[in-house]
Amino acid sequence: MKSKILCVTDLDGTFIKDSVQVSQNDLLAYHYLLNFSDFSIATGRSVKEIHYVTDQNAINCQHFIAFNGALIINSDQETIFSDAIPQMQVAELLDYLKKEQLVFDALDGERRIGNFSHEHPERLWNMEIICPDNLYDILIKRELFKFNVRPPKDTAGSCLSYLQKKFPNLEIYHSGATRIEITAKGVSKGAALQKIASSYDLVIAFGDSGNDISLFDNADISYCMSEAAADVQQHATFTVNHFSDAIAHLSQNIGNYLNH
Repeated sequence: MKSKILCVTDLDGTFIKDSVQVSQNDLLAYHYLLNFSDFSIATGRSVKEIHYVTDQNAINCQHFIAFNGALIINSDQETIFSDAIPQMQVAELLDYLKKEQLVFDALDGERRIGNFSHEHPERLWNMEIICPDNLYDILIKRELFKFNVRPPKDTAGSCLSYLQKKFPNLEIYHSGATRIEITAKGVSKGAALQKIASSYDLVIAFGDSGNDISLFDNADISYCMSEAAADVQQHATFTVNHFSDAIAHLSQNIGNYLNH
């Protein structure tokens, strides 16, 4: 019987290095891996934004893992798993963000809402950030899957530590130099991978950020991009410069991996 293989990739910084478009080499690598593997995407972004990438590039995606695993959709657009941030914790987080006057945006699945003016609107993937005057009143009434808190670079580390201590009932990741991602407790890309991996003989993960560590830890083989922080790289099996490099290495060694 032919072995079933699944490749699961992060988007920003991994499959889309510039957060704008998939490079030609990486797109060719994707087409090559379809010869031996299914393909899924795991990202901090929304399903709507994943569709923007897959539709633009004619990509066949088996699973759409959005908001770092808070929402999982299959290829038939059926919901496999959904876990929004509890309303009480949304209220507490909003109170804190308002008091500290922190820049952020929140995602409800259809739109981004916040006080953040993105310096590179081309990276928003047809999902502009809405900045209403009554921001907090609007958000308190919505089902929210994720917050992106955006402290200055020089205070991001201390902000992350404080948020993790203040909100122990939320998952809080450092993702990029100036972005902290917040989801419901227990949500992670790795937990999402556990929910979809049982029918596969081999699972390979690709990523570049703190929110990809759990993905690496729950995959059989993992590839981290070389621009990633050292503490992220150490969780991966291999470090490569590009997604296409990972697929080239994987294709040369896939037989050995399956035999072991």
